[in-house]
Amino acid sequence: MSIRQLVVFRLGDEEYGMEIGFAQEIIRIPELITKIPDMPLYVEGLIDIRGKVIPIIDLKKRFGYEKTERSMDSRLLILDFESDLLGIIVDDVSEVIKIEEQAIEKLSTEISSLGGNRIQGIAHIDERLILILNGSNLKTEVLKN
Repeated sequence: MSIRQLVVFRLGDEEYGMEIGFAQEIIRIPELITKIPDMPLYVEGLIDIRGKVIPIIDLKKRFGYEKTERSMDSRLLILDFESDLLGIIVDDVSEVIKIEEQAIEKLSTEISSLGGNRIQGIAHIDERLILILNGSNLKTEVLKN
């Protein structure tokens, strides 16, 4: 029996999860984000954390949601993709969960490819459905554009 550990966050009314191994840290959104000209609308800019320059994206914009209305719960989730760092703005980071592999439903190839292969599966926890992001595909999709 294989157990996966996920960091769970919210975008609008939906819950998403990502393998905990990708999450480096969770911080409040800095007031100063350096804008970069001629970037896609979902790219918020760059920040400096402890001497490392990190690109910041608004994940709701990237996924086609309306603009993220920031609140006191909004957070910046810093992801580490084998030394490539990326910050994603999310509405809230709610918890870290452990889930058994069999509680995760894989998406069909057709459905998965429609969503840019960014969703790896759906975790069923009680009445909740948590969309599990494919960290590697998310990195490729976001950083290539």
